[in-house]
Amino acid sequence: MRSGSFPCFQKYKFLARKSKDFSARCIYDKTEIVNGYQWGVKSVLLCGVSELDITPSLGSTMPGYFKDRKSTGVIDRLYAKALVVDNDGSAVAFVVLDTILVPRELVENVRQRVGRFTDIPPERVMISATHTHTGPPVVTTTFYKEDESYLQWLAVKAADAVIVAYRGRREARIGFGAGHEEDIAFHRRFFMKDGTLRTNPGIGNPEIDRPAGPIDPQVGVIRIDDADGRPMGVVTNYAVHTDTVGGTEYCADFPGELSAALKKALGEQTVSLFMMGASGNINHYNVLGGRIEDYAKPLSRHYMKMGRILAGEVLKVREKIRTAGEAKVEERNTAVTLRYRQPTQEQIEEARHNLANLPESNVEVNFARELLEAARRGEGTTEAEIQTIAVGDFAVVGLPAEIFVEFGLEIKAGSPYGLTLINELCNGIVGTYVCTREAYRLGGYEPRITAGNRLQEETGDMFVESAVKLLRELKSGG
Repeated sequence: MRSGSFPCFQKYKFLARKSKDFSARCIYDKTEIVNGYQWGVKSVLLCGVSELDITPSLGSTMPGYFKDRKSTGVIDRLYAKALVVDNDGSAVAFVVLDTILVPRELVENVRQRVGRFTDIPPERVMISATHTHTGPPVVTTTFYKEDESYLQWLAVKAADAVIVAYRGRREARIGFGAGHEEDIAFHRRFFMKDGTLRTNPGIGNPEIDRPAGPIDPQVGVIRIDDADGRPMGVVTNYAVHTDTVGGTEYCADFPGELSAALKKALGEQTVSLFMMGASGNINHYNVLGGRIEDYAKPLSRHYMKMGRILAGEVLKVREKIRTAGEAKVEERNTAVTLRYRQPTQEQIEEARHNLANLPESNVEVNFARELLEAARRGEGTTEAEIQTIAVGDFAVVGLPAEIFVEFGLEIKAGSPYGLTLINELCNGIVGTYVCTREAYRLGGYEPRITAGNRLQEETGDMFVESAVKLLRELKSGG
């Protein structure tokens, strides 16, 4: 089912760009967006790319589910990948890790090391996660703990990826474009026939009425070649959850297969960076028209299918991109103060009742523990970094949470840039999900209060306002 077929999606359909150098504007059309640069600078562009193995040892905790999984094998290797873009000494670095998230302390440690060994200022380093659910032990919850020694090692490896890319800079050309893919991403919140709302209600459930929101089918592509036109790197931006494999073997999920396919087509030297778009309420399986056997875990091959489908679209778009050997490189960021939500007394009493009366295997026991831990931590605030980086007429927005797709679409609609990439789970994690106000009212899985998921309901609107303001300031030079 196409997400654009419901009336409630109409306001998200048309994300028109104002600049005259684009031939197409509507991301829900099949038309691809291919850039035409109007650079205002004449200096030489330098780029560098690198990727370093960050696969942990076997037996390590593998975060992602409501249990402590221990890794037993390796399907494919995990990497820290870096892209450095430098215009006349004004350099920025993009880092992508095959992890479920990036802790804020890790971000600070990586930036500090990068600053020691390069001329890149700490605030001009953007670090994000692919969100693989079959990755390293980088987070602590009520079910498992992070591995501090691994995190220290990871900070060095991630920083070294940037340092290697920085030292390997050479004259380069860069460009951007966008394609369309709507068959591997699906809204995961549904209105049921009884009037309730459920997250992931089950494939083929006859009680489903309709999806509760849209998807974002835009496939953002950044092409990086050397001065002679040889491929150096590709950045792909797409909004869908990275949780298709399951089991206890390390796997980079579909971004790993995307990388393998791009290397096969463009050469082993090509570094593929995947930035996950706004996908807090977007999943990989088709509840309305899919087959259970297509998505069965563990050892599902669906991640390979997704990676190859994305690679096909990326390669098609890439071949049509016009690159340029000059581009203005800018960065701007801000800190947003967010309050924590508190559970009600009724919710606390219900959690205590469930903890005392339900069997340990019931998922509500997990949620009860999480809610009571949130209540124990009490009121407070946290700081969220919103970061924007612009290279020529494309921009990347880094947001430190899993945000609902509606917010990503709003940021794109308000951006003055020819192409805007939403890069979630970026520069830390201030709270798991950032939901719409309607979602908080309707309920479901994502709005539930847990120790790590209790941001104030206005958070999404604050993210959009801050991001669009930064983008407009970057564009205007203000």
